[in-house]
Amino acid sequence: MALKKGWTALLLIICIGLMTACSSNNKDSSPSGSAASNDGGQDKKIKLVFWNTSYPTIDENDKTKKKEEFYIYKAIKRYEEAHPGVTIDIQDIPDGTNAMTKFQTAGIANNGPDITNLWSGNYTLDLKQFIQPLNEYLDQKVIDGMTGWSSVTENFADKGTIYGIPDGSDGTIGILYNKKLFADAGVDPEKMPLKNVQDFMGMLQKIKDTGVTPIAMEDDGDFVYFLDYWFAQMVGTPGINDIVNGKLKFSNPQLLEVMNQYIQLYKNGFVTNDQPQTQFYNGKVALIFGGYGYLSDARNALGDDLGMMKIPDFSESAVVHNGGVGGSGAGFVVSKSSKYPEEAVKFILFLLSEEEQIARFKDGYGKLLNVTNVEVGKFTDDPYIIRQQQWANEPSTIFWPDNIYPSELSTYISSMNSLVIKKQLPAADFLSKLDQKRDEILAQK
Repeated sequence: MALKKGWTALLLIICIGLMTACSSNNKDSSPSGSAASNDGGQDKKIKLVFWNTSYPTIDENDKTKKKEEFYIYKAIKRYEEAHPGVTIDIQDIPDGTNAMTKFQTAGIANNGPDITNLWSGNYTLDLKQFIQPLNEYLDQKVIDGMTGWSSVTENFADKGTIYGIPDGSDGTIGILYNKKLFADAGVDPEKMPLKNVQDFMGMLQKIKDTGVTPIAMEDDGDFVYFLDYWFAQMVGTPGINDIVNGKLKFSNPQLLEVMNQYIQLYKNGFVTNDQPQTQFYNGKVALIFGGYGYLSDARNALGDDLGMMKIPDFSESAVVHNGGVGGSGAGFVVSKSSKYPEEAVKFILFLLSEEEQIARFKDGYGKLLNVTNVEVGKFTDDPYIIRQQQWANEPSTIFWPDNIYPSELSTYISSMNSLVIKKQLPAADFLSKLDQKRDEILAQK
């Protein structure tokens, strides 16, 4: 009996050993591959596929420049060295709507990349069925340390399901102006508070009286940069979202008044739509609507004659004052098909750390930082860039309304506004057509 028990014990030990070996082999051969693991010292490797839509990897002015000389490759090298066992497979994808179509196609086939960068707002949220919600991977300290979360959060709310991580900032759209032409008209916006559209019109008339056209706009009437701001400040970001959802009409008295005053700019001869940037850089017009992205060219053209100010409020009754449109126009997302969402988020947060965003900026890549309480002096001494960075993080900067509208509606708005400024479409009809188009889009959903 004792001998039988001994054999039984021996067999049990052998079986346990075999089960342990099998378990170990299963781990090594699992499809998830190998990750640098912190539990038990077990090493496994992870490859994150990153569809790069936003970081430059080609220099049009220097085709001999090697990929490892670009910021994103240097950043990936830093990350991989700090995280043995993790590799980033970067694949360049054209930016814009093509990237979103490709991501959607991959999502349907359940073989999307681990990480990509998409335009934020409804461009991202319309693809949420293919995107991994990230709330469980983000602690409050991370959220508090960055701006722009509403651009990637369900219903653009302060709290809710988060579908992406906001990527830097585009700054805030304001007015770039020619100081000399303003001075010739006896205008100093630093000393002339503009409280409403009537004050703005008065300033423009003074400039026109000197024989200079005050404003140059694009062929679509700068809807995204200018008119959209007056719309948004009158109803607020929640109001824009209500318009998108059909709870509020474009054709309401507030926005009709905005349109009437906007058209008055043209009736008064304040605007040209002929080559706006070229005319401004050549000193032929007094101002254009633009932001951080225009600063370098504008400074090269005008030097010390370049000025920058915020777009005046439309009315004292506006919901938002002293702001502009801008903020985080893009964000990183993690595919729902990713096997490594936690590791993907870690890599994204590395790229968006203050140190890496500063390194990206110094490398010549165009975005400002969306880090709260950032010390701007760490990366620039340019007073206008400093001001843009400060503006971008102010609550009065309204997230791009054209990213809140469905993409189809944004395109339609710009095309219809082109007819408005050509006097081919009355303001009331313009707003009614926008309501009709919005309703068509909602019906399709």
